[in-house]
Amino acid sequence: MSELVSLADRETPEIVRLRRDFHQWPELSFREQRTAGVIAEYLRELGLDVVSPDSMHGMWADLQAEGATKTLALRADMDALAMDEASSATKSDFVSKNPGAAHCCGHDSHMAMLMTAARLMATGEVKPRHNIRFLFQHAEEKAPGGAIELIEAGCLEGVDEVYGIHVIPPIETGKFVVCKGPFMAAADEIHIRVTGKGGHAAMPHLVRDPIVAAAHVITALQGLVSRRTSPLDSMVVTISTIRGGSGTTNVIPNDVELLGTVRTLNPALHEKAPGWVSDTAKAAAAACGCEAEVEYGLGYPVLVNDDGATATARECVRELLGESGLVETPMPMMGGEDFARYAELRPSCYVFLGVGSDSKGITSANHATDFDVDEAVLHRGTAWFLQLAVH
Repeated sequence: MSELVSLADRETPEIVRLRRDFHQWPELSFREQRTAGVIAEYLRELGLDVVSPDSMHGMWADLQAEGATKTLALRADMDALAMDEASSATKSDFVSKNPGAAHCCGHDSHMAMLMTAARLMATGEVKPRHNIRFLFQHAEEKAPGGAIELIEAGCLEGVDEVYGIHVIPPIETGKFVVCKGPFMAAADEIHIRVTGKGGHAAMPHLVRDPIVAAAHVITALQGLVSRRTSPLDSMVVTISTIRGGSGTTNVIPNDVELLGTVRTLNPALHEKAPGWVSDTAKAAAAACGCEAEVEYGLGYPVLVNDDGATATARECVRELLGESGLVETPMPMMGGEDFARYAELRPSCYVFLGVGSDSKGITSANHATDFDVDEAVLHRGTAWFLQLAVH
């Protein structure tokens, strides 16, 4: 292992301290006021000038390197999920103190890793070869996301490349996933209201049953995956919420509401999906004598890792940990991420760091109520940021 790994490992207590502080005080998208204050104060104490655009909690700070010819933006997201956290043996001492908010996706770790890297560079312990922009982004979890706002505020001006990292428990702890090309899916939202004519449940022939129609809509939408999409492509259409009825067993309601998501790694499919979903839902409902109103919310685009930036990201892992630090067969995933906004405008690479540990009982996936990370390997994320800076 390299000297940077050892140096970052020395900082594990600081990484853990920061991570646990953020973890106890999670804040939802577009509401990250305390979080932003902690980060801004930390950066200013390092002597960095913080740019915090009006009306948002995201920010950036620049570190200039002597003789540098390009600027790298290193990004960490800040917001928590709108959910309650379950206490567990691995984190009973620092569970969320904010009801309805929890860092169950790992953004607390991302901030801690990047803040520690910023301190090591700003204090001169690590001297970067490139100018570095430390980019802390609000509102990753809620579309349209904070990346758009920061980009409009100028966060990419003068930036040549962008890099980011995400902790993922199912990956072997301490290993990196670095994958070129499409890496994370476009993530859209669908809201479908199926309207019929309610009545007595014992006389279905006198009504136009929206529940049966909604069932047909759900089934028909799966045909978009199995029959409209090539088996060589990827697409997910999931209805995750069904709302309808009053709770009374003998009343058929007037309408049913369906909420869901559409995901794909193929930009061409992403363009076709809105029309496919709308046409299919309306036709399936009409076949049952009902109507379907479809609201299709475009979310994040496909996150495409640039070939050159991906090669750099992979080389940095090798320089830190050798070939064993990389997952042998990296695969994309269907989660969405608004880091894709940066990747549309600058050569970029987004990587995963494995933080699960069977021996420590850290096995739950991101967004689980008992999500946790193996804090003993978070320093590797800090080391990767440092290696990018000196590469």
